[in-house]
Amino acid sequence: MAYQQAISREFKALFIFLLDQSMSMEEPLAGGERKCDELATAVNAWLQNMVIACSKAEGFKDYFDIVILGYGTDEDAVPVIGPALVGPLDGREMVSISDIANNPARMEQVTVMMPDDETGELLSMEQQRPVWVEARVAGGTPICSAIVKACEIIDRWTAEHGNSYPPIVINITDGESTEADPIPYAETLRERCTNDGNVLFFNLHLSSTPADSFMFRGNGELMPDQFAKQLFEMSSPLPESMVKIAQARGMEVEPNARGMAYNASMVDLINFLDMGTRVVDPKSLR
Repeated sequence: MAYQQAISREFKALFIFLLDQSMSMEEPLAGGERKCDELATAVNAWLQNMVIACSKAEGFKDYFDIVILGYGTDEDAVPVIGPALVGPLDGREMVSISDIANNPARMEQVTVMMPDDETGELLSMEQQRPVWVEARVAGGTPICSAIVKACEIIDRWTAEHGNSYPPIVINITDGESTEADPIPYAETLRERCTNDGNVLFFNLHLSSTPADSFMFRGNGELMPDQFAKQLFEMSSPLPESMVKIAQARGMEVEPNARGMAYNASMVDLINFLDMGTRVVDPKSLR
C-alpha cells in the first residue's frame, strides 16, 4: 500500500510550498483580511507547529526538508520564482526543519483568542510568534512556472530519498493563472513518486468570492467559480490515511475527496497544512 512509510531522520519527508505573490493577493478576502497576509500567517503558524513537533526531550530531530517558493512576475511579465524565506534564511531554496527552528527572521507580538480553563470563555491574549515568511506581492500569477520549478526540486530530492514518504506540494493562491492551463502541469507533478507512492499536490484557494468555505469536497462541479474548479482538478485525491486523520479531527470528508480547501478559516488552514505531518503520529516518529 502507498503512503505508509514512517517519517524519520533516515526517511525524511519533503514539503514544498508554492506561495502566490502576485498583485491580486493584495486584495481582501471575503472576510476582510488581505489574501497575502492570510497566506503568511498560515505558513508561519505551520512552521512553528513543525518546529514544536520536532523538538524532543533528547534533542531536535530533523524529520523534514522544506522548500518555500514565492511566485510572481517582473515589470516585463517574466515569471519570477524563488525562495520566499526572509531573515537569515533569505535566498535558501531547501532548508531543514532545524534551520527553520534556529533562524526566524524576527519575533512579532500577536493577539490570539484562548479559552479560559475554568469558564471556557474566549479571552484575548498576547503572544510572541516567530516570522519566516512575509506578505509580498508583484505582477502576475505564473502557476505553471512554479509547478515546473517544484518538479525540478522533486526530481533531485527523490533521486536521494527514493524510499521516503512522497513529497507533499502545497500551493496557496487566489487561483487565476496568468500562464497556460495549469492542470496538465499539475498532472505531470503528481506523476512523480517515491517507492511509497505518488507526489501529493494540495491547493488552498484564497478567494474574494463571498461563498461558504469548505475543505475535502469530492465533486468539482460544485465549486463556486471556474478557478476553484480548476484548483480542484489540479489537486491529488486524499489518501485514505489522511481521510482518517481528518475525520478523527471532526472534519467532513466527502467520498473521492481531493486535497483542496476554499477560504478556510485560519484554524482549518493550519489543520489542513498539518495533515501531511500527522500521517504518522509524532510520538512514533523515530
